[in-house]
Amino acid sequence: MTKHTKSVCESKHFEMLFNTHSTLLRNYIYYKCGDFNLAEDMVQDAFISLWNHCEKVNYDEALFYLKRIANNNFLNTVKHQKVVLNYSKFKGSEVNNESPEFLFEEKEFMKKLQDAIAILPEKQREVFLLNRIDKMTYKEIAVLLNLSVKAVEKRMHNALIVLREKIGNI
Repeated sequence: MTKHTKSVCESKHFEMLFNTHSTLLRNYIYYKCGDFNLAEDMVQDAFISLWNHCEKVNYDEALFYLKRIANNNFLNTVKHQKVVLNYSKFKGSEVNNESPEFLFEEKEFMKKLQDAIAILPEKQREVFLLNRIDKMTYKEIAVLLNLSVKAVEKRMHNALIVLREKIGNI
């Protein structure tokens, strides 16, 4: 090991990896399984595995290692379950001047949107949510998922087609 290489086994570098990647990794798994607590557990398990195998993992490849471990944990845990995404990102203001009809239509729309996102194929759903919720660029998503930018664009395109079919034009 050279002097310039960061070691995953050094607690300051491990902590930096955790602080930098844990939220992104948790969201990545959450978008796959729809269970926030399960995603948290899988991320914790991935970091424990990284710590236990720190001497074998290059610092620059740690994110890919964590992603692979967390994804494998996800696949093993929810192998026979149907993935249903239940999330509530919409936060309305406490004081609301909209009409009851508008509020009802808005609630119905959010339900249709959640249902439509939940039926997206997993690969399309994760790209869609990483882009629209986490505000990641296609290039950032491509790096995270180890895909080409064109593959990310194709998944997003297909996701939008499905959503438009299920929800209609907005």
